[in-house]
Amino acid sequence: MKISRLVPVVGASAALAAGVLFVAQNQAEAVAPIDAFPLPVLRPGAEAIALEGTLTALDVATRVATVNSTRVFIPAGLLVDTTHDGIGDITLEQLANPNLPSPVGGTMAVTGVAQSVDGLARFTATGVYWEFAENVVAGPLVMVDANLGMFQVNGTPVQMTSDPRFLPCLSDANGVPISVADLTPGIGSTVAVEGYLENGIMMAKVVEADVIAPSATDTVVIDRALYDGGKRTVEVRGWITAHPATGVVAPSVQVDLGCDSIGLVTVNAVLDPVAGQGNFRYKPANNSVPTNPGQVCVRSPNGGEALRNFN
Repeated sequence: MKISRLVPVVGASAALAAGVLFVAQNQAEAVAPIDAFPLPVLRPGAEAIALEGTLTALDVATRVATVNSTRVFIPAGLLVDTTHDGIGDITLEQLANPNLPSPVGGTMAVTGVAQSVDGLARFTATGVYWEFAENVVAGPLVMVDANLGMFQVNGTPVQMTSDPRFLPCLSDANGVPISVADLTPGIGSTVAVEGYLENGIMMAKVVEADVIAPSATDTVVIDRALYDGGKRTVEVRGWITAHPATGVVAPSVQVDLGCDSIGLVTVNAVLDPVAGQGNFRYKPANNSVPTNPGQVCVRSPNGGEALRNFN
């Protein structure tokens, strides 16, 4: 995980201004310093901080994380990114779920702002990323056991993680999501895996396989589903493939907020002739979605369908 995957604050005045605004909006929480040493007078731009290292302590009650011996306050409105896309995915409380393995000992990357509060130091996060570890294996696919949901790359046994803090993705050479069983025709081809080791097994978060999965329908991919509680609206983005039999890309999709088949909305899919796919984006007017629908389904007239939970 690289700091650059978060908001690049160092030397970026626009990002710093956004961070200061975020901190100001959450100033009600920032009422006391969290470190007992004073800050010097900071030069312009020196307010920006960036940390990446082992998470050695996490106090959910005070919302303070310790990374590289620096104690950082994480505002309640700031979600933790777990998918490498720079967008928050889970709350701090979800990260520290006592029924799941502790996040302490994993890697945390933080961008933020240094402040002087009552003359003492306070470091407030504006972006947070966390992962257990960034273990990677790439090489030939040796074996697939669809019944156990496992496969082997080089000498490493691999299983898709079931940890709800991640959004695991197994995709083929076209970036289309596939199942473990779909890997079977690709034995002997190249597979790349990113995840973390648990009891000698690579628990995969992201798998990219050099195989093409057969399909009787086109494929719908939702790569973003965001709910904005402040503006009370949603944003749903993604793409659809051409139908494997006809090679035709559907001109539109149906968006189903809540996946209850109520109030379906038809959204155009704009053809990208280079990629051979149709891109769609749905963002209704502010105040049109008063509550988080929880999930969204997108369906193609050519049979493809996808579901994703809202962040």
